[in-house]
Amino acid sequence: AMATKRTVGAVVALLLLLGACSSGDDKTDSSPSPAEGASGGTFSIYNGEPEHLSPPLDYESAGSQVFEALWTPLVTLDAEGNVEMAQAESVESDDQKVWTIKIKPGWTFHNGDPVTAQDYVDTWNWTALGENGAILNFFFERFEGYDDLNPAEGKAKTKELSGLKVIDDTTFEVTLNDAFSQFPLQLAFTAFVPMPKAFFDDQEAFDEAPIGDGPYMMDGKWKHNDTINLKRYEDYPGTPGFADEIKLPIYNATGPAYADLQGGTLDIDIIGSDKLVQAEKDFPDTLQRNTGATLLYLSFPLYDKRFESKYLRQALSLAVDRQAVMNAILVAETPADSFITPAIPGYREASCKYCHLDVELAKQKLEQAGGWEGPLTIHLYEDQALEQAMEAVANQWKQNLGIEDIEIDPININSYFDFYDSKKAKGPWWDGWTEDYPSMEDFLRPIMGANGGYNESTYSNPEFDALLEEGDKASSTEESIAKYQAAEDIVAEDMPIMPWGYIGYNWATSDRVTNVQKDGPFDLVALEKVQVVNP
Repeated sequence: AMATKRTVGAVVALLLLLGACSSGDDKTDSSPSPAEGASGGTFSIYNGEPEHLSPPLDYESAGSQVFEALWTPLVTLDAEGNVEMAQAESVESDDQKVWTIKIKPGWTFHNGDPVTAQDYVDTWNWTALGENGAILNFFFERFEGYDDLNPAEGKAKTKELSGLKVIDDTTFEVTLNDAFSQFPLQLAFTAFVPMPKAFFDDQEAFDEAPIGDGPYMMDGKWKHNDTINLKRYEDYPGTPGFADEIKLPIYNATGPAYADLQGGTLDIDIIGSDKLVQAEKDFPDTLQRNTGATLLYLSFPLYDKRFESKYLRQALSLAVDRQAVMNAILVAETPADSFITPAIPGYREASCKYCHLDVELAKQKLEQAGGWEGPLTIHLYEDQALEQAMEAVANQWKQNLGIEDIEIDPININSYFDFYDSKKAKGPWWDGWTEDYPSMEDFLRPIMGANGGYNESTYSNPEFDALLEEGDKASSTEESIAKYQAAEDIVAEDMPIMPWGYIGYNWATSDRVTNVQKDGPFDLVALEKVQVVNP
């Protein structure tokens, strides 16, 4: 599966380099409430340069922030991760395998075309067909008929999933290979939004000026490395957005955006470790810190015999004082104590039993592993703060475990993913994962499942996979969480990765805007809710 570059290229890299890196107390409740009748006006929000503006082709946060306003998905999720109907009238199943989706009538794309069941089916078939090269293709691997569209060799024999069927203009049916209890949660993700006919007619033109079905539409074309401008879509049948216009200036570093916020030419900036302390002084009234959806971790190369023993991996984790490194260097992070983030239903405090500092136990575990001989390398992408942080980790391993020969290996960000994907790591490497949908399954399976789309460590444990399967087939959320927690307990013992920290999602704003909120559980701003004061 291609569940890949987003994680490093676009999430972790941007988190640190472009400063979406953060953490701290969840203060969402104190966010200002909507001002009476404050509708209209224009505001601007920091963004990076997206890879694409066509949802099936894009898997990174700069694109997702634009799609948040341009499209309305079938369902949305509240802050707790509960499903709420959006464009869907209903999403129903008796067996968690065959799903009937009804969409509300009267919705249109920004060019006036009606949104129909056929548009959804056409879009999902297109994305699921391997030869189209959609980066979100793997989201359809649970659909019946996926393998026929993605043969191991040769051309696909068909272009349509056998598991998709149009019933009428506003109803379609989805058949999965197996029961999957988390399916409704997935529908909030951009892999599942509909494309109009214009997308299939001319994809290049569409990518420059996408046509969505959300509260905002494009205002002119995408000006690459400059800006993306949106305006309110007047025929939107849902709750309209407050502002008339939204500007998303494109930055490729954090410094200039923060300077623009200080200078009053930017209204919302995402604040990371590099600016958090300063923002607390500069913007004490508008700095908002939210629990984030990203897990940072060090991954172990289990294909290297030297890392075979779980006792060694436990020892390395126990020998690190995460909080000390964060206090000194990565100020916008908090220590991870689980394999998922606290924002996810099913999170348990300290479920990672080797994620705290215990030097005596670490020494004991290293002895059980048979010790360590020779050099150890820590791989990371080039970033000053990150290099300092990993040097601090190396010093703790030297001091607490007596591992003397540790090398820090900074790699250019653009070739970093290809490096560890080619299984050449000589030691742990820095990595991260952010949710696509708020389920434990979306952290456990991709990173550690035998067939996980992002299992770079090559970890495999049949017992763990079996429990994930049981969670998938559970008939209730509670039952699925219990199974996924049992699966987490297995990796908490095996430690194929070393959970490091959580990044919150923080922003500071000018006094021109109010009602800035997160988009449910996602690390995005709900653009349609932002209000311009005195427009």
